[in-house]
Amino acid sequence: MNHRTAVIGAGLSGLAAAFRLAEAGHEVRVFEKSRGLSGRAASRSREGCRYDLGANYFTISSNEMARLVFQTLPTEGLTRIVGGILPFDRGGKILPGDGDRPHGSRWTYRDGISTLGKLLAARGGYPVENGVRLTRLERAGTRWRLEAEGGPIPGEFDAVLLTPPAPQAADLLEASLPDGLGGLDGEGLVAALRGAEYFRQFSVVLNFEGEFTLPGDAYALINTDRGHDLAWVARENGKAGRVPGGQTLFIVQMAPDWSSHHYDDAPATIVAEAVDGLGSLLGEALPSPVWSDLQRWRYAHPRGAIDLEALRSAAPSGLYFAGDALVGRGRVAGAIETGFSAATAILGQGAHR
Repeated sequence: MNHRTAVIGAGLSGLAAAFRLAEAGHEVRVFEKSRGLSGRAASRSREGCRYDLGANYFTISSNEMARLVFQTLPTEGLTRIVGGILPFDRGGKILPGDGDRPHGSRWTYRDGISTLGKLLAARGGYPVENGVRLTRLERAGTRWRLEAEGGPIPGEFDAVLLTPPAPQAADLLEASLPDGLGGLDGEGLVAALRGAEYFRQFSVVLNFEGEFTLPGDAYALINTDRGHDLAWVARENGKAGRVPGGQTLFIVQMAPDWSSHHYDDAPATIVAEAVDGLGSLLGEALPSPVWSDLQRWRYAHPRGAIDLEALRSAAPSGLYFAGDALVGRGRVAGAIETGFSAATAILGQGAHR
Protein backbone atom coordinates (compact mmCIF):
# COMPACT_ATOMS: atom_id res chain seq x y z
CA MET A 1 0.00 0.00 0.00
CA ASN A 2 1.33 3.43 -0.94
CA HIS A 3 2.27 5.79 1.86
CA ARG A 4 0.02 8.85 1.57
CA THR A 5 1.02 12.31 2.83
CA ALA A 6 -1.03 15.51 2.97
CA VAL A 7 1.06 18.67 2.74
CA ILE A 8 -0.73 21.75 4.03
CA GLY A 9 0.57 24.89 2.33
CA ALA A 10 2.15 25.41 -1.08
CA GLY A 11 4.98 27.65 0.03
CA LEU A 12 8.52 26.61 -0.79
CA SER A 13 8.95 24.40 2.28
CA GLY A 14 5.78 22.44 1.49
CA LEU A 15 6.57 22.13 -2.21
CA ALA A 16 10.13 20.99 -1.47
CA ALA A 17 8.90 18.34 0.95
CA ALA A 18 6.29 17.14 -1.55
CA PHE A 19 8.97 16.99 -4.24
CA ARG A 20 11.26 14.83 -2.13
CA LEU A 21 8.40 12.52 -1.06
CA ALA A 22 7.12 12.11 -4.62
CA GLU A 23 10.68 11.43 -5.76
CA ALA A 24 10.77 8.54 -3.27
CA GLY A 25 7.53 7.09 -4.63
CA HIS A 26 5.14 8.34 -1.95
CA GLU A 27 1.66 9.54 -2.84
CA VAL A 28 1.41 13.25 -2.03
CA ARG A 29 -1.40 15.80 -2.14
CA VAL A 30 -0.72 19.48 -1.48
CA PHE A 31 -3.51 21.73 -0.21
CA GLU A 32 -3.21 25.52 -0.54
CA LYS A 33 -5.78 28.10 0.53
CA SER A 34 -4.69 30.75 -2.01
CA ARG A 35 -4.63 30.64 -5.81
CA GLY A 36 -0.86 30.60 -6.28
CA LEU A 37 2.31 28.72 -5.42
CA SER A 38 5.54 29.60 -3.59
CA GLY A 39 4.02 31.53 -0.66
CA ARG A 40 6.07 34.58 0.27
CA ALA A 41 8.40 33.93 -2.67
CA ALA A 42 5.77 35.81 -4.64
CA SER A 43 5.92 37.43 -8.08
CA ARG A 44 3.47 39.63 -9.95
CA SER A 45 3.14 41.29 -13.36
CA ARG A 46 1.90 44.74 -14.33
CA GLU A 47 2.19 46.87 -17.45
CA GLY A 48 5.07 44.91 -18.94
CA CYS A 49 6.99 44.59 -15.65
CA ARG A 50 7.62 41.47 -13.62
CA TYR A 51 8.61 41.87 -9.97
CA ASP A 52 9.10 40.03 -6.68
CA LEU A 53 6.93 41.15 -3.78
CA GLY A 54 8.31 39.11 -0.90
CA ALA A 55 11.62 37.29 -1.03
CA ASN A 56 13.72 39.18 -3.57
CA TYR A 57 16.32 36.52 -4.34
CA PHE A 58 17.79 33.25 -3.12
CA THR A 59 21.33 32.05 -2.47
CA ILE A 60 22.94 28.64 -2.78
CA SER A 61 23.78 27.84 0.82
CA SER A 62 24.35 24.08 0.66
CA ASN A 63 25.27 21.29 -1.72
CA GLU A 64 21.67 20.08 -1.53
CA MET A 65 20.39 23.46 -2.69
CA ALA A 66 23.01 23.56 -5.46
CA ARG A 67 21.98 20.13 -6.76
CA LEU A 68 18.32 21.15 -6.72
CA VAL A 69 18.75 24.43 -8.60
CA PHE A 70 21.54 23.56 -11.04
CA GLN A 71 21.02 19.85 -11.69
CA THR A 72 17.54 18.63 -10.76
CA LEU A 73 15.36 21.53 -11.86
CA PRO A 74 15.41 23.12 -15.33
CA THR A 75 17.84 26.05 -15.49
CA GLU A 76 16.06 27.88 -18.31
CA GLY A 77 15.29 31.40 -17.10
CA LEU A 78 17.61 31.12 -14.08
CA THR A 79 19.50 34.41 -13.74
CA ARG A 80 22.14 35.88 -11.46
CA ILE A 81 21.36 39.31 -10.06
CA VAL A 82 23.88 41.99 -11.00
CA GLY A 83 25.07 44.45 -8.36
CA GLY A 84 25.86 44.41 -4.66
CA ILE A 85 23.90 45.42 -1.56
CA LEU A 86 24.92 48.53 0.37
CA PRO A 87 23.92 49.13 4.02
CA PHE A 88 22.46 52.38 5.35
CA ASP A 89 21.91 53.57 8.91
CA ARG A 90 18.98 55.09 10.79
CA GLY A 91 19.97 58.53 9.56
CA GLY A 92 19.86 57.44 5.92
CA LYS A 93 23.63 57.49 5.47
CA ILE A 94 24.73 54.89 2.92
CA LEU A 95 27.79 52.96 4.08
CA PRO A 96 30.41 50.78 2.37
CA GLY A 97 30.20 47.02 2.63
CA ASP A 98 27.50 44.42 2.07
CA GLY A 99 25.42 44.69 5.22
CA ASP A 100 24.61 41.37 6.85
CA ARG A 101 23.67 39.69 3.58
CA PRO A 102 24.94 36.20 2.82
CA HIS A 103 28.04 36.13 0.63
CA GLY A 104 27.95 34.58 -2.82
CA SER A 105 25.82 35.01 -5.90
CA ARG A 106 22.16 35.98 -5.68
CA TRP A 107 19.72 34.19 -7.95
CA THR A 108 16.21 34.49 -9.27
CA TYR A 109 14.28 33.59 -12.43
CA ARG A 110 13.41 35.75 -15.39
CA ASP A 111 9.72 35.07 -14.77
CA GLY A 112 9.96 35.78 -11.05
CA ILE A 113 11.18 34.05 -7.92
CA SER A 114 7.83 32.22 -7.69
CA THR A 115 9.15 30.11 -10.59
CA LEU A 116 11.14 28.09 -8.05
CA GLY A 117 7.98 26.72 -6.46
CA LYS A 118 6.32 26.12 -9.83
CA LEU A 119 9.32 24.09 -10.97
CA LEU A 120 9.25 21.98 -7.80
CA ALA A 121 5.59 21.16 -8.36
CA ALA A 122 5.97 20.49 -12.09
CA ARG A 123 9.05 18.30 -11.76
CA GLY A 124 7.61 16.48 -8.74
CA GLY A 125 4.41 15.66 -10.64
CA TYR A 126 2.19 15.81 -7.55
CA PRO A 127 -1.20 17.56 -7.42
CA VAL A 128 -1.58 20.98 -5.81
CA GLU A 129 -5.17 21.73 -4.88
CA ASN A 130 -5.63 25.50 -4.65
CA GLY A 131 -8.48 27.30 -2.92
CA VAL A 132 -8.72 24.64 -0.19
CA ARG A 133 -8.86 26.05 3.35
CA LEU A 134 -8.39 23.28 5.92
CA THR A 135 -10.49 23.63 9.07
CA ARG A 136 -9.75 20.50 11.12
CA LEU A 137 -7.51 17.45 11.47
CA GLU A 138 -8.73 14.18 12.92
CA ARG A 139 -6.58 11.27 14.01
CA ALA A 140 -8.35 8.03 13.03
CA GLY A 141 -6.40 5.06 14.37
CA THR A 142 -3.00 5.30 12.71
CA ARG A 143 -4.15 7.62 9.91
CA TRP A 144 -5.37 11.17 9.46
CA ARG A 145 -8.55 12.67 8.06
CA LEU A 146 -8.86 16.27 6.90
CA GLU A 147 -11.79 18.62 6.83
CA ALA A 148 -12.01 21.79 4.71
CA GLU A 149 -14.52 24.62 4.47
CA GLY A 150 -16.25 22.73 1.67
CA GLY A 151 -16.49 19.48 3.64
CA PRO A 152 -14.32 16.43 4.38
CA ILE A 153 -11.34 15.67 2.12
CA PRO A 154 -11.85 12.19 0.62
CA GLY A 155 -9.42 9.52 1.76
CA GLU A 156 -7.07 9.10 4.70
CA PHE A 157 -3.38 9.96 5.10
CA ASP A 158 -0.48 8.30 6.86
CA ALA A 159 1.20 11.65 7.53
CA VAL A 160 0.29 15.33 7.60
CA LEU A 161 2.89 18.05 7.11
CA LEU A 162 1.95 21.55 8.27
CA THR A 163 3.90 24.36 6.57
CA PRO A 164 1.83 27.56 7.04
CA PRO A 165 3.15 30.36 9.27
CA ALA A 166 3.16 29.08 12.84
CA PRO A 167 0.13 31.13 14.05
CA GLN A 168 -1.99 29.72 11.21
CA ALA A 169 -0.82 26.18 11.96
CA ALA A 170 -1.74 26.80 15.60
CA ASP A 171 -5.24 27.90 14.56
CA LEU A 172 -5.76 24.66 12.65
CA LEU A 173 -4.56 22.47 15.52
CA GLU A 174 -6.61 24.43 18.03
CA ALA A 175 -9.71 23.88 15.89
CA SER A 176 -8.91 20.14 16.01
CA LEU A 177 -9.05 19.99 19.81
CA PRO A 178 -10.04 18.39 22.09
CA ASP A 179 -10.43 15.01 20.40
CA GLY A 180 -9.12 15.38 16.85
CA LEU A 181 -5.44 14.86 17.61
CA GLY A 182 -5.77 11.47 19.27
CA GLY A 183 -3.20 10.96 22.00
CA LEU A 184 -1.07 13.95 21.03
CA ASP A 185 -0.44 16.83 23.41
CA GLY A 186 -2.43 19.20 21.25
CA GLU A 187 -2.34 22.04 23.73
CA GLY A 188 1.44 21.74 23.98
CA LEU A 189 1.80 21.87 20.20
CA VAL A 190 -0.47 24.90 19.99
CA ALA A 191 1.49 26.66 22.73
CA ALA A 192 4.78 25.98 20.93
CA LEU A 193 3.40 27.35 17.66
CA ARG A 194 1.91 30.39 19.40
CA GLY A 195 5.38 31.15 20.72
CA ALA A 196 6.59 32.01 17.24
CA GLU A 197 6.44 35.74 16.57
CA TYR A 198 6.52 37.29 13.11
CA PHE A 199 7.39 40.68 11.71
CA ARG A 200 4.77 42.50 9.67
CA GLN A 201 5.99 44.26 6.58
CA PHE A 202 4.79 46.24 3.57
CA SER A 203 6.28 45.70 0.14
CA VAL A 204 5.72 48.79 -2.00
CA VAL A 205 6.34 48.69 -5.75
CA LEU A 206 7.16 52.01 -7.43
CA ASN A 207 7.38 52.42 -11.20
CA PHE A 208 9.04 55.58 -12.56
CA GLU A 209 9.53 56.87 -16.05
CA GLY A 210 13.23 57.38 -16.75
CA GLU A 211 16.42 55.85 -15.41
CA PHE A 212 17.15 56.01 -11.68
CA THR A 213 20.03 54.19 -10.06
CA LEU A 214 21.18 53.34 -6.55
CA PRO A 215 24.53 54.62 -5.24
CA GLY A 216 27.50 52.72 -6.60
CA ASP A 217 25.24 50.98 -9.13
CA ALA A 218 24.11 48.71 -6.30
CA TYR A 219 21.27 46.28 -6.80
CA ALA A 220 19.81 47.03 -3.35
CA LEU A 221 20.17 48.95 -0.09
CA ILE A 222 19.52 47.53 3.38
CA ASN A 223 19.05 49.20 6.76
CA THR A 224 21.32 47.35 9.19
CA ASP A 225 20.58 49.11 12.50
CA ARG A 226 16.78 48.77 12.19
CA GLY A 227 16.29 52.43 12.95
CA HIS A 228 15.03 53.68 9.57
CA ASP A 229 11.45 53.61 8.29
CA LEU A 230 12.71 51.77 5.19
CA ALA A 231 14.20 48.30 5.66
CA TRP A 232 15.10 47.41 2.07
CA VAL A 233 15.21 49.03 -1.36
CA ALA A 234 15.83 46.95 -4.50
CA ARG A 235 16.05 48.03 -8.11
CA GLU A 236 14.31 45.36 -10.18
CA ASN A 237 16.19 46.53 -13.28
CA GLY A 238 19.10 44.49 -11.89
CA LYS A 239 17.17 41.32 -12.81
CA ALA A 240 17.30 40.37 -16.47
CA GLY A 241 14.10 40.77 -18.46
CA ARG A 242 12.07 42.37 -15.68
CA VAL A 243 11.60 46.04 -16.62
CA PRO A 244 11.11 47.61 -20.07
CA GLY A 245 13.67 50.16 -21.25
CA GLY A 246 13.15 53.75 -20.17
CA GLN A 247 11.59 52.72 -16.85
CA THR A 248 12.83 52.08 -13.32
CA LEU A 249 11.09 49.78 -10.87
CA PHE A 250 11.87 49.88 -7.15
CA ILE A 251 10.78 47.46 -4.45
CA VAL A 252 10.61 49.32 -1.13
CA GLN A 253 10.06 47.22 1.97
CA MET A 254 9.03 49.31 4.93
CA ALA A 255 10.57 48.51 8.33
CA PRO A 256 8.67 46.00 10.47
CA ASP A 257 8.07 48.49 13.32
CA TRP A 258 6.79 51.10 10.89
CA SER A 259 4.64 48.50 9.15
CA SER A 260 3.09 47.35 12.44
CA HIS A 261 2.23 50.90 13.49
CA HIS A 262 0.73 51.71 10.07
CA TYR A 263 -0.70 48.33 9.17
CA ASP A 264 -4.25 49.63 8.68
CA ASP A 265 -3.29 52.84 6.86
CA ALA A 266 -4.75 53.53 3.44
CA PRO A 267 -2.65 52.27 0.49
CA ALA A 268 -2.14 55.82 -0.83
CA THR A 269 -0.66 56.90 2.51
CA ILE A 270 1.76 53.96 2.59
CA VAL A 271 2.86 54.53 -1.00
CA ALA A 272 3.44 58.25 -0.33
CA GLU A 273 5.63 57.41 2.67
CA ALA A 274 7.63 54.96 0.57
CA VAL A 275 8.20 57.56 -2.17
CA ASP A 276 9.28 60.20 0.36
CA GLY A 277 11.55 57.78 2.17
CA LEU A 278 13.17 56.58 -1.05
CA GLY A 279 13.73 60.14 -2.27
CA SER A 280 15.32 61.12 1.03
CA LEU A 281 17.58 58.07 0.94
CA LEU A 282 18.69 58.83 -2.63
CA GLY A 283 19.06 62.54 -1.91
CA GLU A 284 16.71 63.71 -4.65
CA ALA A 285 13.12 64.73 -5.12
CA LEU A 286 11.43 61.93 -6.97
CA PRO A 287 8.54 62.49 -9.37
CA SER A 288 5.21 60.82 -8.73
CA PRO A 289 5.36 57.17 -9.74
CA VAL A 290 3.65 56.19 -12.97
CA TRP A 291 2.02 53.38 -11.00
CA SER A 292 2.46 51.60 -7.71
CA ASP A 293 1.55 48.31 -6.08
CA LEU A 294 1.35 47.24 -2.44
CA GLN A 295 1.48 43.96 -0.54
CA ARG A 296 0.78 43.71 3.20
CA TRP A 297 2.67 40.79 4.69
CA ARG A 298 1.17 39.89 8.06
CA TYR A 299 3.73 37.11 8.53
CA ALA A 300 6.72 38.49 6.63
CA HIS A 301 9.42 36.56 8.47
CA PRO A 302 9.92 35.11 11.97
CA ARG A 303 11.56 36.96 14.83
CA GLY A 304 13.23 33.78 16.07
CA ALA A 305 13.16 29.99 15.93
CA ILE A 306 10.37 27.90 17.40
CA ASP A 307 10.68 25.17 20.06
CA LEU A 308 11.64 22.27 17.80
CA GLU A 309 11.51 19.55 20.47
CA ALA A 310 7.82 20.19 21.12
CA LEU A 311 7.04 19.84 17.42
CA ARG A 312 9.17 16.72 16.96
CA SER A 313 7.16 14.94 19.65
CA ALA A 314 4.29 14.68 17.15
CA ALA A 315 6.30 12.83 14.48
CA PRO A 316 5.61 9.26 15.76
CA SER A 317 1.89 10.00 15.26
CA GLY A 318 2.47 11.14 11.68
CA LEU A 319 2.25 14.91 12.24
CA TYR A 320 5.17 17.02 10.97
CA PHE A 321 6.11 20.68 10.54
CA ALA A 322 8.23 22.74 8.17
CA GLY A 323 8.76 26.40 7.32
CA ASP A 324 10.98 29.33 8.19
CA ALA A 325 9.81 29.41 11.84
CA LEU A 326 11.90 26.27 12.33
CA VAL A 327 15.09 28.16 11.46
CA GLY A 328 14.04 31.58 12.76
CA ARG A 329 14.96 33.51 9.62
CA GLY A 330 13.16 34.36 6.43
CA ARG A 331 15.47 32.77 3.86
CA VAL A 332 14.39 30.90 0.74
CA ALA A 333 17.08 28.24 1.06
CA GLY A 334 16.34 27.75 4.75
CA ALA A 335 12.63 27.20 4.10
CA ILE A 336 13.38 24.66 1.36
CA GLU A 337 15.81 22.80 3.58
CA THR A 338 13.19 22.48 6.36
CA GLY A 339 10.93 20.90 3.75
CA PHE A 340 13.64 18.44 2.78
CA SER A 341 14.25 17.62 6.46
CA ALA A 342 10.55 17.00 7.05
CA ALA A 343 10.41 14.70 4.03
CA THR A 344 13.40 12.74 5.34
CA ALA A 345 11.65 12.33 8.69
CA ILE A 346 8.43 11.17 7.02
CA LEU A 347 10.31 8.69 4.85
CA GLY A 348 12.12 7.33 7.88
CA GLN A 349 8.94 6.98 9.91
CA GLY A 350 7.16 5.35 6.99
CA ALA A 351 9.87 2.73 6.70
CA HIS A 352 9.05 1.57 10.25
CA ARG A 353 5.31 1.26 9.78
